[in-house]
Amino acid sequence: MNAKIPFDNLSFSLLNGDIDVSLFWCREPDLTEFLIEDALENQAARLSVTRIVSYEGQIAGFFTLTNDCIIRKGIGDDDGEEGYPYPHYPALKIARLATHQEYEGRGVGRAMLLKTVAIAMRLSRYVGCRMLTVDSKQDSEEFYLKYGFQRALTKKKKDIIPLYRDFHRSYQESEKDMSPPMSVFDGSGRRGP
Repeated sequence: MNAKIPFDNLSFSLLNGDIDVSLFWCREPDLTEFLIEDALENQAARLSVTRIVSYEGQIAGFFTLTNDCIIRKGIGDDDGEEGYPYPHYPALKIARLATHQEYEGRGVGRAMLLKTVAIAMRLSRYVGCRMLTVDSKQDSEEFYLKYGFQRALTKKKKDIIPLYRDFHRSYQESEKDMSPPMSVFDGSGRRGP
């Protein structure tokens, strides 16, 4: 197995027409197809934003984000805000997340989650954003659970498993324990640091 790639050795950039994505390949053909055929068009239409993760000049992965919400009844009792009066929580959705097959198991997925948390925290300074959501494929569920996501308390849709993470709650817990803010994704599956 190849060694983990340190977070600082990865570069993140917004997808643009100058980036050649034609050589990207992952185990899920629909994710590869999305990046090559649809991501730039969706970005131009302001439907989603895709970021490319590079390592030594090669595309190691990509992730696509969009706005979302999660029904209040869909989250666990330990999440959310006590007395929250609205039916939905504002969220940032991980619409797509894929690692190039050559870089699997080297920490690229974790790095993309860390970057997503950083984006969500920055976004929440301007608009309400409390949760991270993802509609996981069955093969990817363990990856998200490992980083503290939980199954939403809603009906499963076909082959998709709705998951969420109250990133604000995790961040508050890390502040109490004086842990580094990004320890919310330490990979232990614990809710806090």
